[in-house]
Parts: sequence; structure tokens; C-alpha cells
Amino acid sequence: MFDPTFLNDGHGNNVNLSTHTSTSSSALLSSVRTERLAREHARRQELAAISLQKHWRGKKDVDRLRVRILEDLEQNLASDEGLSVEKAGRAMVVMLRSQATDSDELARTRRVIGSWCEAGLKEDDGKPRLIQPLVGDPEWGVVLGSLSVKFLRVVEHHPTSPEVPGILSGLEAIVSLRTFDDLPQHAVPDWLDIVQRHGWVDTLVSISKKLIQSSPPKKKHPLLSPVIRLIAAPLLMSRNISGLAPTITALLNQLLTIPNLPGSLPLPALTFISGHLHIFDILVPFASHNPHILSEHGLSDESGKTYFLANLATFGISGQLLSQSGIVGACAWMSVVGVILSGVKEGWGKWVEGIEEDEDVVMAVVEEDSDDDEQGGAAAAPRKPTRPRRAVLPQNIRSKLIHLSTPSHMAVLSQYVLSMPRNAPPTLLEDFSSFCIGLLSASRGTPKWETILDSLVDGRKGLALMKGIWRDGVRGRWDSSEDPSMWNQFSENRNAPALLLLTHLYCHYLLFTPDDEFFSPSHNPFTTDEVLQLAVIWRNLAFWGYMGGVSAPSESGYTSRGRQNKDFKGSEEARSLFTKGVTRVAERNARNKFADPEIWVMNVEMDMKGFVEAAVYEDVELSGLNDTEPEIPDSSLPRWARTRQRYSKRQLAYISPRLGLLNNLPMSIPFETRLQVFQMFIEADKTKIGIDYNSRRQRLPAEIRRDHVAQDGFDGLASAGPALKGRVDITFVDQHGLTEAGIDGGGLYKEFLTMLTKEVFDSNRGLWLVTNQNELYPNPHGFASESFNLSWYRFIGQMLGKAIYDGILVDATFAGFFLAKWLGRQSSLDDLASLDKSLYKGLIILKNDPKPEDMALTFSMTEEDFGVQKQVDLIPGGSDIPVTADNRHEYIQLVCRYKLDKQIAAQSKAFFLGLSDLIDAKWLRMFDQQELQQLIGGEETPIDLKDLRAHCHVDGFPNDTTPTLFWKVVGSFTEEQKRDLLRFVTSCSRPPLLGFSQLYPKFAVKFNGSDMDRLPTASACFNLLKLPGYTNEATLRSKLLQAITSGAGFDMS
Repeated sequence: MFDPTFLNDGHGNNVNLSTHTSTSSSALLSSVRTERLAREHARRQELAAISLQKHWRGKKDVDRLRVRILEDLEQNLASDEGLSVEKAGRAMVVMLRSQATDSDELARTRRVIGSWCEAGLKEDDGKPRLIQPLVGDPEWGVVLGSLSVKFLRVVEHHPTSPEVPGILSGLEAIVSLRTFDDLPQHAVPDWLDIVQRHGWVDTLVSISKKLIQSSPPKKKHPLLSPVIRLIAAPLLMSRNISGLAPTITALLNQLLTIPNLPGSLPLPALTFISGHLHIFDILVPFASHNPHILSEHGLSDESGKTYFLANLATFGISGQLLSQSGIVGACAWMSVVGVILSGVKEGWGKWVEGIEEDEDVVMAVVEEDSDDDEQGGAAAAPRKPTRPRRAVLPQNIRSKLIHLSTPSHMAVLSQYVLSMPRNAPPTLLEDFSSFCIGLLSASRGTPKWETILDSLVDGRKGLALMKGIWRDGVRGRWDSSEDPSMWNQFSENRNAPALLLLTHLYCHYLLFTPDDEFFSPSHNPFTTDEVLQLAVIWRNLAFWGYMGGVSAPSESGYTSRGRQNKDFKGSEEARSLFTKGVTRVAERNARNKFADPEIWVMNVEMDMKGFVEAAVYEDVELSGLNDTEPEIPDSSLPRWARTRQRYSKRQLAYISPRLGLLNNLPMSIPFETRLQVFQMFIEADKTKIGIDYNSRRQRLPAEIRRDHVAQDGFDGLASAGPALKGRVDITFVDQHGLTEAGIDGGGLYKEFLTMLTKEVFDSNRGLWLVTNQNELYPNPHGFASESFNLSWYRFIGQMLGKAIYDGILVDATFAGFFLAKWLGRQSSLDDLASLDKSLYKGLIILKNDPKPEDMALTFSMTEEDFGVQKQVDLIPGGSDIPVTADNRHEYIQLVCRYKLDKQIAAQSKAFFLGLSDLIDAKWLRMFDQQELQQLIGGEETPIDLKDLRAHCHVDGFPNDTTPTLFWKVVGSFTEEQKRDLLRFVTSCSRPPLLGFSQLYPKFAVKFNGSDMDRLPTASACFNLLKLPGYTNEATLRSKLLQAITSGAGFDMS
């Protein structure tokens, strides 16, 4: 009678009659959402299955239809009636909509197509049967176009099958011009539209490659001739260039990128291409106006670009097609080659020359921006390659690429610029410049680079070419170069290629031109005013290049047309090139003044105080980075050389614009500002390492015998290294062995340094020699490079570094070529004149001799060391290599490098090793050679007596009589007598760089008693003149002149 669900037998369900539920609303919604997603997923799976089934059924139906049509065609072929060309053609359009994959079915298809072509080639009323339907059916042209494309795809699977010749003959009949005579005008456009949309040239190129690969050795496949004729068919059927863009594009970046194309074709095909493909009349001009196609398909990689250039050089230069195309074709050729070469990667030139990536190349020219020197060379080995090694380029390709830069070809192209034809395009100079820049950029690091420049610069035509580029492409076009926008939009400027080329050429001209020829109007293409105008353009663009940065490198390279990169700033290579130009002109001016000193300074508003502070801050931050980075483990390198490996001049330009500017283009900043930066660098370094001159713990003691100053200094201080930055306490011992009284507050060390430099720089000692201008340089003889003497060079470098670090002027003048090595710069031909006048004159004669072969020189030199003569090869095997007109520039540079650099390499390295213990190399790179000499020994300017008197301390005189007479007498001195006075008191005849306010200790005149018979004396260590109280002007003049010209002084009171 009771419902069992209400009976509690212990096994029933629990019933909760409360309104509270254990499932939350969020959980319920989540459950509903999950169920809905599951249903949607199942529905999508079902729809996908239906779609797959539909596709599969459709494919099976198509396959069955294709097979049935094929069988029908085969039956018709076997019947007595044969094939109906029109019906069979329409049937094949349907049949070939899908491609068979079975090899047996493909072979049957080829046989059917071959039979159709054979039947279609039969003529009725003088026309092939396959063309006749066009008379009554305008749509037959579309059918023929579709069949043409589909036939080629069938051939592509097996281009060497026996049916292929017949198929190609049928296709040739379709594209024959005679075929379309008296037919509707739309027939050709219909056919062209179909074949171009379906990759006509692409398929034929693929067939060509397979035929080339299947050709027997040393033989050409005969089917290549009809294939080439079919490739050119669209160009022969229509002259509407804009409508043929797909065909022309494929011909350029696919057909012409086949490796060694001319050498792979039979003679009929090669002749046909030369006469009918219109390479330099249509294809290359099209590419010059559409440069984007030069980085697509086959031209997207370096190999394709290389094969393309080799093929064009063969057809155009060897085959003389370029000369037949006139000025328009030549301009297009130069433009296209420039674009292609701007897109190749670093090392391409070495690859083409057959030089291994890590192989040493003997180069006469050392670029200033390369950051390479003898010290850095040892560390080059551990560098890891940044790109995969290229495969060896075949000799037949390399031999064709050589034509691009032969002197004869360069002469032909430059002649267009020298005598511009009337019908020349307005882009002639731009195209020529892009061509040359592309060659130079691609050939960097190879001997070819210099050969190209030689062919452009040498002789009267070279001077005329530079003058023409200046007149037509540079002058008046960069007047607003001080505006930073000129650099920010540099790559978009149509005048940029001409400026870059002129910079390359004139820098090369400056490298090999002695000063007397530079100032000769008949040897220099420019007046000095024009040279300075050009230098100002370089200065402005280089300045903004460092302050504003450079564009990121792009794969497609530089081109002034069709550039897609939105960063239009100049490149790093352009910035370095302009820097080199300014530097070479400034160095020329330093040797023979012809410019206002202010012309090198950038004329822009700049907070110099902020610039100095920011530069010092960046240097401190950079030093902090150096401290946290591991050193490159190469003990043969000085510390500054290892630092240069981490931060070269180029890297500094990226890390710090101000340091990059100071290290690469220092002349654009006022000398006084750079000197302030240098002094603040030193002060920041002292703060960083915690130098305290008042601390006794940081003092470095040294006991010096007065009759053994150099030896005792070497024994006591040579091993101190960077500790020399601190205070050095000198104690002098007289000739009797007694210690002299006195506490060194800096004056004794200055006296020691003065005596030391006078002794070690004495040429009779053997470590240093002097030029004919009395300038010091290391002795190049063999004994000077022995280890014992090298340790002395290092010690001298330390002492000179200590003088610079402490601001002590040293009365020593160094040769310009030796100072250039301090800065990592290249010595010039004119530097050799101060070292070996006869050798210099001989090289000038060689440079200008029309037949240098008659001089019977080789790449070697005869040297004499202590009476023993030996022959030194300038390059490996140099004694067997004659000097000719083609390589004499290289010989001249190698001789200069040997005499000015290599002979003193070990001595210089040891000297720099000591110098680097105290002075960071990047601090010195802020100056040129002349400024560096001023940093060492003071300024070669007239002594400013007003400045000296304003900063002179006069003490102890009972009245003003003697001081007044003193200044009156000194004011009447000649400049030489004033310098004698300065040397007498301070040990240096040149005033401090920033005036006498920077002299430490201050120049002082002290009363030294009333004995009128005594001579004035000096304590040079304290810059102190001790002057008796003369009351007569004549006496004071006589005594003072006697003292300063007799060498008295250096006594301690």
C-alpha cells in the first residue's frame, strides 16, 4: 500500500527537500558551454567528412573521365578515320585539367598529344589544321593557349621522351607568326593572356634545365633549340611591352639565371637568343625601370645574381650585344648591374676571385676605417665565421664575371660620361655611378678593387672624369648639406651615387698623388677652393652620420630607384667613405697649409659643455662594460689592442655617437673642446682607479743616480705598468753616492723625466733616428728589434704616457708617419720624403713613367744591415714578380708600407704596449698627428706674453723695478729667444695647449739676491726662474740671454 520509494530500507536514494543546491550557477554554465562546444565540434567533423567525401568522389570522377577520354582518343587514333583535330583538342582540354600521376598513363598521354600534333601540322589550304578552327570560332585561340600550357606541363615530366620533339613542333606551329596571318586580331592576345597567366616561360625554363642536365658531356641537347624558340615566342608575337611584363620578368629572373647558359646551348639556340631575345633592347631596360624584379625568384639568392651577371656579361660584352644597343642599353645595363651588385653579400668579390674566405690577401691599400693593424692582426684567427662558406664557383663562371671590370669595358662606359651623346638618358651619370659603386662594394678586400679605381683615375681621362662628375653631379647639389635632413634622406637623393663615386675616385687620387702634384693645376682636377667645397660636403654628411646614425643594412642593397626600405639614411659604408675623404684632405692641409683651420669644424649650434660631459659619461660607462667582459686571451696584444677588438672605431660609432664622432671625425669638433674631453677622460680615470696623490701608500719610489738616469729609471720603473698612473717619488743620488735633500712634490719627477727623455731620445744611443727634419722615429735596423731593446721601447712608451697622463710637456718631436701609427692611420707617400729622399724621388718617377717595365723592378727590396745586404720580398715570391704599369701603384704602396710601417713594427708595438699602460688608445684617436705632437710637446704658436704675465707668480723682490725691467726685456726678445727662455725655465720651448693657465706648477719668477754679477738660474722641475735683483735693463738683458742660451739651469736650491 506504500510507494516503495518512501520505504527506508537503507538502500534507497537520499532525497534532499531543501532549496539549497550543491551545484553553483557558474559550474552549470560551464557544463552547458562544454556540451555546446562538443556538439559544434561534432558538427564540424561531420561537415569536414562530407567535404572530404565530396572532394574524393569528385577526384575519382575526374580521374575516370580523364581515363575515358584518353581511351576514346586512343581508339580514334587507331581507327581508320583518325583524329578530328578540333574535337580532339577540345577533349584534351578537359582531359588535361587534372594531371596524371601514373607513369604508364603519362606515357599514353604523351603519345596521344604527339599524334594530335602530328595531325594538326598537316595543312589544308596552306594552313595547319590546328589553326583552321580560328576562322569560324574565335574561342579557339583560348583553346590553343590552354593546350599550349598543358602540353608543356606534360613534357616537363619527361622532356627526353621520344614524343617530345613532335609535341614541340606542334607548339612551334601554334606560335609561328605565319600561323596567325589573316586571322582575327584577338587571336594573339587571347593566346598570350592564357600562356602568361599559366607560367609559359617558367615551365620552359624548367624543361631547359632538365635538358641541360641530361646532355652528354661536351655536347648540347638538340631539343634546347626549339625550347629556346618557344621561350622567345611571346616577344616575337607582340611588341606591347607593358602587356608582356610576366614574360619579361620570367626571362630575366629565371632564364638568365641558369648557370653558364650560353655555354649550355647549341649554336642555333645561342644565335637565336642573340638575335631575337632583345636582351639589351627590351629585357635589361625593363629591369632598370622595375628594379624590384631583380630580387625575386631566381635572383633572390646570391648564386642566381652571380649566374645572371655572368650570362649578361657573356652576351653583352663578349658577344658585343651591349655595344649594339647604344647609349640607352648601356645606361640600363649599368643600372641593373649596380642594383644586382648592391645586393650581394660581403666577401662576394673574394669568392669570384677564387680567394678563400679566411685566406690572407696581399693588399696595397689599407683602409683607415678597417681598424686593422699589426697589433690587431694576431687576434684575427680566433674569430668565428659569421656566414656559411660558399661553394667553389666554377671557373667558366668566374672567367665571364671578369669582363665586368676590365679596363677596356670601364673605358667604354666612362667615355659615355666624358662625351655625353645627345640622346643620353638624364640618368646616365647616376647609372654610371651606381655601376662603379656596385663593382667597388662587391670587390672590397680583393686586388680587383684597386684595379677598378686605377682604370678610372689614371691619366688625363681620369682627371677629366672626376672633373665631369663634380661639374654635372655634385657641384651646387649639396649646398644645404649642413642640414641633417640631407643625411636622413641620403639614399633617396638622386645625386648620392655621383657623390659616392667621386669620393671613391678622389680618395684614391689623393692616396697616390704627392704634394707637388696636388698643388699643380695640370695634375689636380680641382682647384683648392673646389677641394675644400668637396671636403665641407664630406664633413657635413659624415658629422650627421655619426650624430644621427646610419641605415640598417638591407638584403636588396642600395638603389636610388624602387627602394622599399623606409629608412633613408646613408649607409655605414657611405659614412666611412666621407670620413676618409675629410681625413685625407685634412692631412694634406696639415703638411702644406691651404685652408682656414676653422673649415674643419662643424658649423652647428651645439652645447659644447654638454657635449664634453656626455662624452666623458659615455666613456666611463664603456669602461665599466669593459671591466665586466672577459679579456680575449692573447697575451701578445697590449690591453688597448684587446679593447679595440671589442670596441673598434666603427663599433664606437654605434655604441656612442659622441665617442664615435671623436674617434672617427675629430676635426669637426674644436681642438680646445677635444682637449678638454681628453683631460676629463684622464680625471675620470683617476677617480675610477682611486688615485690619491696625497696618500703615501700609493706612491711609487725610485732612486735615480744623476749619472745613470736612464738605466736607473728603467730598473726601477719599467715593471710598474699601470701603477705609473699614481704618484712617483724620485730621489736623486749625486755623483758621490749621496742622497740629495728634498721631498718630491712633483718637481723632482719632472726633472727626472726631462733628463730621461733627453738621454733616451739621443740618436747616438741607437734606439731612435731622426729624419732630415729632425723628427724622431724608431731605429729600423735588426738589432733594435731584439728583445732587450724592445723592453726599452716599452719603457719609453710608459714614460711618455706618464708625461701625457700628468700633463707634462716633453721637448721631443716625432715623425708624422710614426705618430700616424699611434692613431692606427695609414702613412702616405709624402711621409717617405722625410725618411728617404732618393727612394721617394724614384717612386715618383716610377709613378709617372709611361713604360715602368723598362726599369726592371720586382716586388722586392735590397736592404743593408751592418754591411750585409739581403733581398726582402714585399709579397710572397715578390722577387719573381715584375713591376708593370698595371701593378705599380701596388708596388709603391708596398714599398711605403715596408719602409714606414713594417720595418719598425716590432719597435712600435713595444712602444705602444708601454703607452697603453697609461693612455687609452681611443683617447688619442681624438687628434691628428700634428695635434698629437702638440699634446706631447706643446703648441707651435707664438708665445703669448700677456697670457704668460697674467699667470706668472712673482715673489720676493723688494720693489717692482726688477720685475718691470724683466717683462720689458722679455717683450723685446725675438720669438726664438722667448722659446729659449721658456725651455730654460720649464724644459720645453712650446707653450701649453690651452695657455699658461694650464701650466703646472705655475710659471714663477723669484728674487735671488742682489749680486749683480750672478746669472739667472732655473729650477725647471718647478717652472721657477731665480732672478737676481738687477736694476739696469742692459745688465738684465745681457745676463738673461747668457743664461738661457748657455744651457745653464736644472739646479736645485
